[in-house]
Amino acid sequence: MRCICGKRCLKKQTLSRHRSECEVVQRSAAESHRVAAQAEPPTKKARLDLPDWMRRSAHQESDPSVRAPSLGPAPMEFEPLDDVTPMDAPPPPLEEDGFHRTRAGRRVRPTWKVLDHLPEEAGTEFEEEVEESDPIPPPEAAAVPRSGRRVVILLTDYVRTAVNAFGLRRLYKRRPVRPPIARVDLEACYAPTADAAAAKKTSRSISDIIFPYPNLTSWRFGWHYARGYKKTQDDMQEMQKLLTRPDFVQADLQDTQFEKINRLLLDPDTDLFPWANEREGWRKTMVTIGIPSGKKATKASRREAAAAQRRINRHEPLEDVPSEHAIPGYHFSVPFHHKSMCEEIRKTLTTDPAARDFVLEPYIVEHVVPNMGRLEETYGEVYNSAAFVKEDLRIQNSPPEPNCTLPRSVLALMLWSDATIVSQFGQGKAWPGYMYFGNQSKYTRARPTARAAHHFALFPTLPDYIQDTIRKNNGGKAGSSALITHCRRELFQGAWEALLDPEFVYAYEHGMVIDCVDGVRRRVYPRIFSYSADYPEKMLLATLRDKGRCPCPRCLTCFSDISDLGTAADRDARQAKTRPPAPEREPIVASARELIYVDNYVVNSEHVENLLAGQSLVPSRNAFSTKLGHLGFNIQDVLVVDQLHEYELGIWKRVFSHLVRIVEAAGGESSVHELNGRFRQVSGFGWTTVRKFASDVCAMKRLAARDFENILKCIIPCFDGLPGVSEADNEAMLTLLFVAAYWHALAKMRLHSDTSVALLDDTTTVLGYELRYFANVTCTHFKTRETQAEYEARKRAEAHSAPTAAALSLAPGTLPASSTTPHSGRRPQTFNLNTIKMHFLGDYTWFIKTIGTTDSYTSQIGEHEHRRVKARWDRTNNVGAEQQVVNLDAKEGRLHRMANELHEAGIEVPGLVSHTKDVEDADPIPPEQHHHIAPSQRNIVNLREWQSDHPHDPAVQTFVEQLKTHIRHELSSKHPQLRDEDIPIILHHDRVYEHATASINYTTYDLRRDQDILHPSAGKPDILVHSPADAWEDPESVYPWRYARVLGVYHANVILPGTATSERVEFFHVRWLETDSSFVSGTRVRRLERVRFVPHSTSGAFGFVDPSHVIRACHLIPVFRHGRTYEYLPPSTARETAGDWKYFSVNRQVNSVHITHYQLILTILQLR
Repeated sequence: MRCICGKRCLKKQTLSRHRSECEVVQRSAAESHRVAAQAEPPTKKARLDLPDWMRRSAHQESDPSVRAPSLGPAPMEFEPLDDVTPMDAPPPPLEEDGFHRTRAGRRVRPTWKVLDHLPEEAGTEFEEEVEESDPIPPPEAAAVPRSGRRVVILLTDYVRTAVNAFGLRRLYKRRPVRPPIARVDLEACYAPTADAAAAKKTSRSISDIIFPYPNLTSWRFGWHYARGYKKTQDDMQEMQKLLTRPDFVQADLQDTQFEKINRLLLDPDTDLFPWANEREGWRKTMVTIGIPSGKKATKASRREAAAAQRRINRHEPLEDVPSEHAIPGYHFSVPFHHKSMCEEIRKTLTTDPAARDFVLEPYIVEHVVPNMGRLEETYGEVYNSAAFVKEDLRIQNSPPEPNCTLPRSVLALMLWSDATIVSQFGQGKAWPGYMYFGNQSKYTRARPTARAAHHFALFPTLPDYIQDTIRKNNGGKAGSSALITHCRRELFQGAWEALLDPEFVYAYEHGMVIDCVDGVRRRVYPRIFSYSADYPEKMLLATLRDKGRCPCPRCLTCFSDISDLGTAADRDARQAKTRPPAPEREPIVASARELIYVDNYVVNSEHVENLLAGQSLVPSRNAFSTKLGHLGFNIQDVLVVDQLHEYELGIWKRVFSHLVRIVEAAGGESSVHELNGRFRQVSGFGWTTVRKFASDVCAMKRLAARDFENILKCIIPCFDGLPGVSEADNEAMLTLLFVAAYWHALAKMRLHSDTSVALLDDTTTVLGYELRYFANVTCTHFKTRETQAEYEARKRAEAHSAPTAAALSLAPGTLPASSTTPHSGRRPQTFNLNTIKMHFLGDYTWFIKTIGTTDSYTSQIGEHEHRRVKARWDRTNNVGAEQQVVNLDAKEGRLHRMANELHEAGIEVPGLVSHTKDVEDADPIPPEQHHHIAPSQRNIVNLREWQSDHPHDPAVQTFVEQLKTHIRHELSSKHPQLRDEDIPIILHHDRVYEHATASINYTTYDLRRDQDILHPSAGKPDILVHSPADAWEDPESVYPWRYARVLGVYHANVILPGTATSERVEFFHVRWLETDSSFVSGTRVRRLERVRFVPHSTSGAFGFVDPSHVIRACHLIPVFRHGRTYEYLPPSTARETAGDWKYFSVNRQVNSVHITHYQLILTILQLR
């Protein structure tokens, strides 16, 4: 670590002390303060006092020791504001900013080519190389440790690249073997398309590639069947294309025996497939667990047990087990379908075309902040993370294998597993395990169509007939629920012991020599960087008790303290009470197992509980600790956070459910219906960012995580001002909703920097405070009960668990006979903060800084992959379904290898995702193009007829005049003669052509290309437009953009003066909106910006916009509490019949891209 003055320090504390006294640092800070002071714009606004609800203090909380958080200089600081602007404005550019100016001194507005700069690689030319000492954690830690540990100092060669246009550069801690790619592939970073893998030529013949298919026609037929799981319109069109292909020969299918071909595809014979070997693919292993008897042993019982065990051993097809790993208790075996993890790694790196793009030489991406000279680290991809870079550095500095000079690389394994229901009827359940590679870009991994998921296991579940075995060996007594839970843990750990076989353990320590697909032979070291699972499975992996006294798998925070999110005590506890790794807990577990298996105590006996309950341990050995613990691996460090289950389906769902109870308690059923009606009036946004709310939101029937996410994004205007809620409580709950949505958007950002991570950390503190205030203050003002749906669900559950058949059985919507009033039997319901999911929110910043942003390891990726497993399950006959699913996976894998090789041979392969656009996102617009409007001229608008049909419509009557003025302004730079006002603007045939949609491409804050859709008739009409050039210097202007509602998408053919040719001019007819300056908004006061339509009496109510001036689409939600008005516009085609909404809220939290638009400190998307 080095100061800017050049002094090197070995510890952060030493560096901090030096910087506090360093003259160079002090002069730099003073200069930065001077520059920032010059950048502050003059203001003439009067001081605004905060409303009463913003003066909330800590004494209102039940715990007087907890103070209201203050976020310091961050945009969410909580303090009275001097010279408040309506929103938190970004700092304007300095005077010497490089903008071209007119003679009058006004800036010339940049075009989209500058403001919407295309993505670039983070530096491609090496700039400097220095030798420094770098503190590296010891091998005991696979990730950055939380508490102080021994530190090993290693010498490293730091290599930096030049800074690109966005201020980004790469920092290598060793000189890379392969130089950085000099040019970014726009198609690869374009969200609506799939990545294109580099192609190589194959030397095999077509007949060898497609074997055992006899000809190309039969292979195409089999490929079509394997690709589609359902009969859809697209599937029918694909079949039509297949049957009408010129090279499709129907006679080639007549004698083809597809059943025999399918059997050959599953044959592991190495002579058939050059990529296969005798150990490749799926296998079945019998996992044996030991069931404790729970009975005190006598001499006679010991003799009987030994004889019974000998009889069992004679009939069990098990290999000899070493005495040190003997399985105690009664043996019970379950089949387990899985792959060899080493063979799956080897197969991917040698045959998968996507492996050519794997990053095997990690680097850190640094951001040089414009105009400040400050250096920040960015966090995004796994291969840019601190954990990856340090693990790679540790491998490079370790002694090489004997007589080995091969380059060494780290392969980041990212694991997912989750049980899922696979059938609509019955009890069909699958428990798949997926393996991804962190060396692959997360933007590819997250797409299900990229086939980046490698299915490596179908974890076994405990069969019901285990009770027969227990009763047989326990005198007819069935096993208790504690015993069944113990057996379930033993089975899961036994499955992982089979997966972590000696070959994988050897590769983890010594590496695997692999001839990679890029032609380089490497020694590859697999490392597990993340394991994504829901909370019960996390505790199963860590061999800890679900919801025990210490419910966190990473620290020993007590259950009673988990609601202290964001407090100083909570932060200290996470550091001081770090849970010891599994090897250190092994003696306690061994003692408990001896009590259970040797002394025959029951699993949940008092003697066992006294040993384990203090740390929420369980009497099961951890497979990861047993196999990899001596190599420094700790399973607790890789159990990553899960925003889908912990926040969207956890904390937020809990908050929203109680808000519905509050609405019902305050205003009755009518208020609930009002809230549902408001949600139904919220328009959608984007392709799938926000979908229309079709059903009753408050009923929460069959809602997925994405539905709760959409509710969170749109709830603030819908909840504001509901009947029965006092103004003070309304303001308090709006503040909570703003912070909750703000935290969610920050936590979901796909690219973070040191500044944004610090803001997320501060927002976590605010969120914890607001949740406690909501629980301890706001909720006490309402007597809340179960909702009707919750009451009916509880009664059905009670009826289902009733011990007799005479128990009441309720159908959905049915009440018990004794219920005579709507509130009869409904229990009081309070808001509970003591949930482990709230505690997990404090770990997000740590994981982001350690292994990258949450979109890399969210469980949503695994949930999407479940669709493939369920589709395969539907193709089985439910008899031995797991084996059939395994066969389908093996067959599809080999078909895809054939397809890749055919593509390399120059054969067209329809639907090969690696080389074509995703079907659902196909779009003709190239990524470098700013916008696209269809060339069609079918929808003709005759201007004279249109105006005569609407003689009193202000939007129509001014259309032609304003349009010609707009066209003259747009074409005058290209055709100077049009600057003469005497030369008329002539529209071909006096008509324009209307279009239904327009597509807008833009560069996101994480330097990707994405696309917005404008569809006025479908409720997606609102846009952000660049303000006039002088608006940036206007003290009344908060942002350099304006809001507009697109009334129509058009193009016109303009006849050029002096010629017979015409030129196409595209434009949007818009209705302008203005900011409500009387409403205080922004993150400082935790309110959304409010806008309204410009009155028609103003000359600027309507206008035209060049599509190239559109920044992107925006999401406006009506402020329902203020209702509608007719004062802005008389009856018009530009207004709804019921009138205009008086105000709209700007949904700045609709996604993380909008967040960075409004707070420029969060984005690196600033040109140097």
